[in-house]
Amino acid sequence: MNPALFPSLPIDGRLIIEVTQTYSVDTGKIFYACTVINKKDETQSAPIVFFIMRSLALDIPIRLEIPLRALLKGGRSLSGTYSVYLHGLFANNGEEFVYYGITKRGWNKRFMEHVTASTRDQSKRLFPRKLGDLIAARAAELNNISDSRPKLSGIITVLCAVGLSEDQAMDTEEYLVDKYSLSSKHGKGLNMIPGGYEGLRSLHKLSIQTGPDSIDTESREELLDRYLHEHPRIGVPNPGVAEKWNDPGYAEAVICGRENRLTADQVREIRYLSALGYPTDKIQEKVGAIDNGQVQRVLNQRTYSRIH
Repeated sequence: MNPALFPSLPIDGRLIIEVTQTYSVDTGKIFYACTVINKKDETQSAPIVFFIMRSLALDIPIRLEIPLRALLKGGRSLSGTYSVYLHGLFANNGEEFVYYGITKRGWNKRFMEHVTASTRDQSKRLFPRKLGDLIAARAAELNNISDSRPKLSGIITVLCAVGLSEDQAMDTEEYLVDKYSLSSKHGKGLNMIPGGYEGLRSLHKLSIQTGPDSIDTESREELLDRYLHEHPRIGVPNPGVAEKWNDPGYAEAVICGRENRLTADQVREIRYLSALGYPTDKIQEKVGAIDNGQVQRVLNQRTYSRIH
């Protein structure tokens, strides 16, 4: 997509580009329509593209949301970088389930792996189990089979952030999982362990061996799934970490216990110096943070939010 196509569009509010896919039953052809919307009441300002599709097998709407900058021709290469994604599952009874992850691979490949795990691999993790139940109930409904379970009525996948370094991705996932989708804290959350480096530490607490290739969410989940199969008596919503994660002392030890992570005292000092009016670069120098971004993420409550 060439940015030169949009030089005269209004920039007040948010620019949303909707690409809608439709299917003709008569001709068997797929058609696309593009609409540019200027949402002046949006709190977010970054331009975004909505790809609006429909599952032919389940007859439900699917929407993919991607930052416009990730699609612009001539933009920075995303090869070798991380993306943070959200999968939202909607049921016909009004329930909405959320799951966050990070990956270096395409969102569609990752989502299809979730679908495979939910329908064929007998996964014990929350996300594929919930997805499998919703799909099975919807399939039964389409085949006029009685099924009292909630049915899948829609899916939204959002690329929340793209082009991230490992630390940026892990920090972002940590924040989002803790705030929205950790199953022990949020009734409709489908992440079983904390996000980011805290998730790795949680696996270590369960004596699950992790390595340098365990950064992507899918790698951590493969380890967790193997553990759950080997320990079937463990309750699916709580693999031994969830209750401890609600203990501030435990959370502090996990959050701050990895190399290159800030200590709890450093986090508190960052907030204190900011309240005194110190600029970010001076705070970084005084507390010994890695860079200004690490300080800014603390001040924006994007990381270390459990430290008080």
